[in-house]
Amino acid sequence: MFIHIFKYRIKQLFHVKELVLWTFAFPIVLGTLFYFSFGHLLNTNEFNFKPIPVALVSEGIPNSAFETVIDQFSQENSNQLFTITSASNNEEALQLLKDKKIDGIIYSTGTPTITVSGDGLNQSIIKSFIEQYLQHEYIFKQIAINHPEELTNTINLMSQDISFNKEVSFSNSKMDALSQYFYALIAMTCLYGSITGLNTVMNIQANLSALGARREVSPAHKLIVIFGDFCASVVVNYMSVLLLFFYLIVILKIDFGSKIGLILLTSFAGSVIGVSTGTFLGSVGKWSDKTKESVIMAFTMLCCFLSGLMKNDMKDIIEHTYPIINRLNPAALITDCLYSLNMYDTYDRFISDIAIIGIMALLLCFGSFFLLRRNKYASI
Repeated sequence: MFIHIFKYRIKQLFHVKELVLWTFAFPIVLGTLFYFSFGHLLNTNEFNFKPIPVALVSEGIPNSAFETVIDQFSQENSNQLFTITSASNNEEALQLLKDKKIDGIIYSTGTPTITVSGDGLNQSIIKSFIEQYLQHEYIFKQIAINHPEELTNTINLMSQDISFNKEVSFSNSKMDALSQYFYALIAMTCLYGSITGLNTVMNIQANLSALGARREVSPAHKLIVIFGDFCASVVVNYMSVLLLFFYLIVILKIDFGSKIGLILLTSFAGSVIGVSTGTFLGSVGKWSDKTKESVIMAFTMLCCFLSGLMKNDMKDIIEHTYPIINRLNPAALITDCLYSLNMYDTYDRFISDIAIIGIMALLLCFGSFFLLRRNKYASI
């Protein structure tokens, strides 16, 4: 009986057009849009820094030492920091700043000062450059007064690039911030199994569909019917995830790492939690099928948003403010599994995430069966 229910349930699911659209077609379309939007930036190792356009204003007696430093950082080489635009006076420089032809004005008369147009990255670099120069200038002056014999050694020492940090890699993998979008896309596809789970409940409950009414009076044990439909729903949703992985890895050449077996396990666990969520939410209450569809879609998209589907650092923001949300959000758990498999050589974090997914799915399945088996109907 189980095999019969399982086989025909799979056939039936593929005849539901809305299901095929949302679980098979939409993730591929969205993945394609992601790829053409920023796919060329993935796995890019170089940071293309462009010299910052600034205006140098020298009204009065210039600070020759400072202008020498500025000239060194304006030479066209790999260390170039600024592109200098000459301005005869302050009014001309302010006009250039207003026209957005430069990002800041540097005044080299006396103690160097600046005027910037905002709080962006380039403006912050200009501020940091001036602050560092003034700090060094103060140190040199104090040493020249108190210990002039150490001035040369101090200048040589502070001219060196001193590093107090060492970069340590947890694995041989490379992580790009934009990869989070594709991890969240996989999580979204897994959670779209909730649509399949809801469809399963609709075809079991007599008050939601004619098919449910017929199955309610069938001689098949209700547990076998529910379990057969559930397994078929998981298989269909897992097929959609596998299709998406094939498209992303083989066609679009997106790198998900080398631990393919564990990635597929994560996808399967994601499909189970997705279908379990839809089955449970579909079992709660006596609302219409349209109301339940709206609730499930809203819940799914909220989970995906919090996992980084619309904003790639959203999961990190949640982690630093309300970390419990990431421990309960199935989409965040799925993306974290994929992230940990790609970034770490150890499996502690992965095992923790996959265990939470398994426990949540088990609880949702028990809750769904408990709610469904308690349904009673006055007449069918």
